[in-house]
Amino acid sequence: MANWKTVCLTILAVSLLGAGYWYYLVVSFESDIGTNNTIVFEDDSSSPSNSTNDSLLSISFDDGSDDLAWSHTSITIIDGVSTFDCTLGGLSSTGQQIGKVQSNLNADGSTFTVLVDATSETSFTKMSLSMMGETESTDFSLRFSKTDIYLGENISWMSVDDIEFNELTDVPEDNFSTDTSESLDWYNYDLSTHRVDPINRLFIVQEGQTIYKIKFLNYYNEDDESRHVTFIVSLLSGEQIPAINNPNLVQSSPCIIGDDDSVWSHDEIIHIQENGVDICASSCTLKITVTYENIEVTGTGSISID
Repeated sequence: MANWKTVCLTILAVSLLGAGYWYYLVVSFESDIGTNNTIVFEDDSSSPSNSTNDSLLSISFDDGSDDLAWSHTSITIIDGVSTFDCTLGGLSSTGQQIGKVQSNLNADGSTFTVLVDATSETSFTKMSLSMMGETESTDFSLRFSKTDIYLGENISWMSVDDIEFNELTDVPEDNFSTDTSESLDWYNYDLSTHRVDPINRLFIVQEGQTIYKIKFLNYYNEDDESRHVTFIVSLLSGEQIPAINNPNLVQSSPCIIGDDDSVWSHDEIIHIQENGVDICASSCTLKITVTYENIEVTGTGSISID
C-alpha cells in the first residue's frame, strides 16, 4: 500500500512540475517580432516658428544592434490634439478606418501594415489588396477566419522562404499557382506555448496585372488577443495601386524623415522635419511613438521643443 502511495505522490509531483514548467513557458513567452533597440530623442529646433518646414527633433538608438527596415517601421507624432505620421517619401495614412481591416502606410511610404479582425467563426473577413481595405465583393483578394486565410478565385500565387521582405525586389522565376482551394500555409503551432507562430515566408500574389509581396507577422493584437492577423504588403510589380490615390486612406505626409536609404541603421541618427504643416509654432510638447513590425519600440515618450 505504501508503495502505491509513493508512486501516486511521485506521479502527482511530476505532473505539477510539468504543469508549472508549461505555465512558465506561456507567461514568459516573448515574440520574435519587434526589436530590442531602445530610442532616445533630442530637440533639433533652435527656435520653433510659424514656418511649416521647421526641423523638429532627432531620434537615435541608445541601445540595440538591429537595423530597422523602413518598410516595417512607423513614426508618429502627437501634439496633444492631432496625430501626424512621418514618412520618407511624402505619403502617410489619414488615420484609422471603419471596419475589420485596418491599413496603415509605413515609413517607407509604399508598404502597408494591415491588421485584420479574423475573430468570427461563422463568416470570413474579406479584403481587397488594390484598395487596402475590407470588401463585401465576391471579387476579393483574401479572406480570413481564425487561422484560415484563403486567396480569391482570380488570384495566382507562389511562396518563397528565407528571404527578407526588403531583399525581394523582383518577381521570382518560379511558376505561379492558380490553386486557391486550400488555406495558406503561413504559420506553425507551438505546442509548448499554445501559440500561432508565423513562418518566415513571403507570398507573391498576382491579381490582374499587379503583383504584391506579403509577409505575415502576427496572430495577436496589441492586447495579445488571438485571431487578429497582422501582415505587411507592398507592390512588387505593375502599376501603382488605387489605394495610394485614395484620399480617405492616404494623404501628403505632414512630417518627413531625413534618411536616404531603406534602412534605419542601429548607429544612425535620423531627423524629423515639418512638411507643409506647422506642427510646433512655439514651445510645445510632442509625444513620439515608434513601432517596428507593429510593435512599439522601447523608449517611446515625450519631448519638449523649445
